Amino acid sequence: MKIKKKKISLEITASKHIVCNLKINNKRARFLVDTGASNSCFDILKKEKYNIQSKGKEIELTSAAEKKMGAISSENCKLILNPEKEIDVTLMLIDMSTINQALIEQKEKEIDGILGGDILNEIKAKINYERLSINFH
Repeated sequence: MKIKKKKISLEITASKHIVCNLKINNKRARFLVDTGASNSCFDILKKEKYNIQSKGKEIELTSAAEKKMGAISSENCKLILNPEKEIDVTLMLIDMSTINQALIEQKEKEIDGILGGDILNEIKAKINYERLSINFH
């Protein structure tokens, strides 16, 4: 019996961003992989499309540039890493308009979310830059 490797395929964009395609609630979504982001995030403007509910009150998150932004946590999020691996996750819902505008200006595709350290840690991710993949448990 052949054991199937648990991995996520990555892509390096022309602007040198690392992205992957995963599914949220059975709908394909494009994520920027950001090992420095403590929280995984999703575009609040796309929450209906992906059937994501928000819960609780809005809180402030600080970006690496120390810019404050409003965020609200999600519920009802199933992240599908591959056909055999699905996990329940809590994503921080933020307005990603500024991020996506910057990507568009660099002639890149928009992203739907950011795959951050919280989920990468949870799945015990090992990023293989040579093979452009994330191996996980």
